[in-house]
Amino acid sequence: MSRNTIHPKVPKGTTLVIHPNRDEDLIFPAALLAAGELVAFPTETVYGLGADATDETAVAKIFKAKGRPSDNPLIVHVAQKSDIKDLVLEINPLAECLMNAFMPGPITLVMNKSSKIPDLVSAGLQTVGIRMPSHPIAERLIRLAGVPVAAPSANVSGSPSPTRAEHVEKDLTGKIPCIVDGGPCEVGLESTVVDVTGTWPVILRPGAVTLDMIVDVCLLSGIAAPDVAVMTHDQVENGEAPRAPGMKYRHYAPRAALSIVMPAVTSVVSKDRNDVLAAFLSKVREALLEDDGSTIGVFCGKETSVYMKKELSAASQNRVFFYLYGRNTDIEGAARGLFDGIRSLDEEGVKHIFAAGFVGNGLVKAYMNRLEKAAGDKKELDPLESYYTSHTRNVLFVCTGNTCRSPMAEAIFNILVKRNGDYTLKGESDTRVTLIGSSAGIFAENGSPAASNAAEAVRTLYGADLSGHRSRKIKKEMLEENDLILAVTSEHAAMLRRISPDNAGKMYSFSEYLHTKSIYLPLSETLSYTPDIPDPFGRDIGVYIKTARRLYDLLSAMWLAVLADLGIEILP
Repeated sequence: MSRNTIHPKVPKGTTLVIHPNRDEDLIFPAALLAAGELVAFPTETVYGLGADATDETAVAKIFKAKGRPSDNPLIVHVAQKSDIKDLVLEINPLAECLMNAFMPGPITLVMNKSSKIPDLVSAGLQTVGIRMPSHPIAERLIRLAGVPVAAPSANVSGSPSPTRAEHVEKDLTGKIPCIVDGGPCEVGLESTVVDVTGTWPVILRPGAVTLDMIVDVCLLSGIAAPDVAVMTHDQVENGEAPRAPGMKYRHYAPRAALSIVMPAVTSVVSKDRNDVLAAFLSKVREALLEDDGSTIGVFCGKETSVYMKKELSAASQNRVFFYLYGRNTDIEGAARGLFDGIRSLDEEGVKHIFAAGFVGNGLVKAYMNRLEKAAGDKKELDPLESYYTSHTRNVLFVCTGNTCRSPMAEAIFNILVKRNGDYTLKGESDTRVTLIGSSAGIFAENGSPAASNAAEAVRTLYGADLSGHRSRKIKKEMLEENDLILAVTSEHAAMLRRISPDNAGKMYSFSEYLHTKSIYLPLSETLSYTPDIPDPFGRDIGVYIKTARRLYDLLSAMWLAVLADLGIEILP
């Protein structure tokens, strides 16, 4: 596909989501890749954020969109094995052995790169990871683009990897022009990365292609290490450059604290199911007793959830959210659901996540590798760590049940955040700020989805996605942690001030905020004299659309005042 003949465009700040049913649907995203733009696409492992691997300017957009450290190498994806020879200096017998055995599939081979691979792709190393995904959409997209595609996971750097298009939308909407939605990923963990530059393989990152599988094919081909068939090395030493993604920086980390619940030693030996269940129950009960109201997330199998629901009191059950991956022993289900589970529980607003640990080899090694990285301290701080922590401003929207007005306001606010540019501390243009909107309800029941008409209204008007929204009941801690709280009516604002009088100075209804800041509204179809937001619950889609437009107009009118109150400004 030639860049000289096709110049696809997507408006700045807009992300187009494509649901391909035939090859023709992939022509536009393929043209974007060929033109040096970014496209997120599915693979059998996780969703990737792709750019032309031979175009350094295009590759630089990946690092900017993700907030990814530039010394973290990227993996290059190809559509067919014959494409590899031009990207590397040689394909030695070891590489050829593993290519024939596992490509296409969830494996990446690290080889000495050719001059076609820019240093930005390889993080200055003389090697590059090459992969040939087996997902049919990935294969067709890369083939149509006609270029090798550099692609890390399509998420904000450091967060759990995306296994559904919705995950990509939440992280990168407004930052990239296109997402190809191919449904949930089959494997759910990133590819196995194997260094094949020597005479025997070195595993840099475990994955679905296991050590035993690699050993077997190497032995069949007469390839083996002198003493150990396969060496493993998935961490970097101090000052060492990472040779593969995931070796150096924080990965897979949720906002909530995450703990691994391992089966007791006796249960591993004796297969005593009750010991496994008791270990989980003990950890969760301990966490519930330590805190007077926060919710707990549990990533576990069906048997564990049934047992815990039977043993926990009704009050405790109301504070526990479950994500079930299948039967307790289903390691494939656990691996497939890990990142989706961590993300889903994080979105529930839980304070602590407890996740099932496994003992064993094969896929267990890859699963535990990701889980331990998600739970543990990062080996080295990300260069953008302060960007994500110290310099964050949070705005909370509040209504009654957190299924209509406040989630619509949250979605629209976050769309405006992305459309209006990058943000810095006021007077400090070198200090970036992350601006985040969230929502809750005064009388909400935890875990309810957004009303279908609310989701449809913001999707139709603004391309926002509320499919993953789950309601949260307001807590005093939320009012303390957020920098600005906006309620849909003056009555809601008054109730919030009674809940937390110490934080009353940052709580307003929309009408109170406009009056306090002397913001005058133009007459329009959506704005009236009093800007309190009527409840559209139970009404038709037309009322929800009018409510969404009203929220958009109000937030747009308030935008500069909100930024000033938060002590930030738009980067020129």
